[in-house]
Amino acid sequence: MVQVLQKSASLFKSLLDVVMPPVCYVCGQSCSSKYGLCDICLEKIRKIPPPYCPKCGRHVRTKDSTCHECAQKKSHLERAWSSCDYKDTIKESIHLFKYNGYVGLLDVFTDILSDFIKQNRIGEGIDLLVPVPIYSTKKRERTFNHAELLARSLSRHMFAPVDTKNLKKIKWTSSQSELDKGKRLKNVKDAFLAVDKKALSGKNVMIVDDVFTTGATINECAKTLLESGANKIFSLTLARG
Repeated sequence: MVQVLQKSASLFKSLLDVVMPPVCYVCGQSCSSKYGLCDICLEKIRKIPPPYCPKCGRHVRTKDSTCHECAQKKSHLERAWSSCDYKDTIKESIHLFKYNGYVGLLDVFTDILSDFIKQNRIGEGIDLLVPVPIYSTKKRERTFNHAELLARSLSRHMFAPVDTKNLKKIKWTSSQSELDKGKRLKNVKDAFLAVDKKALSGKNVMIVDDVFTTGATINECAKTLLESGANKIFSLTLARG
């Protein structure tokens, strides 16, 4: 699925480049980058510097210290990782990728995350990559699950297979981005189901998604996976909101 979408996007871009010079996806200026982003927009990508809060991935002052927000709430995650601040180029690019079908941006996302994986030695002992699922009607509308594309693209860098069959979203929910922090937890409560618990039993699972904001969605997924018998749950997201 990923390869088909990437090939289609690459072919379309090649044909379009014959008709008119390529421009940056984000700012619309002339662009020659393989990513479809100009140098100025690429420079606006802000990587989160270490050390990181182990429960949400934001920058903290001392190694392994938990941020103030995470210290006040329960997390089902063993560790959460996130590579970039959710602002400027990354925010715009994720929106274009997720809602406008700009799948060509998957290349820059993959390179950012693969570098982050190498630098932080993430992935050792991970048995499965599980993308955050989306509700069936929403997937039909978009034609793809953005988290699944990310997970499949990262699979070869983490030497772990992708499982899209055993964690399902069984309840329609409002978009988390439209809700305040207090409503996000209630919105995703009991929204996920583990289909085949035997396939997850004893496994160390990495949940993959685009953005970690309050962590409500990822934490609910982690809770469902642990209740199905999974051993430890981690998460990896492109950006931290």
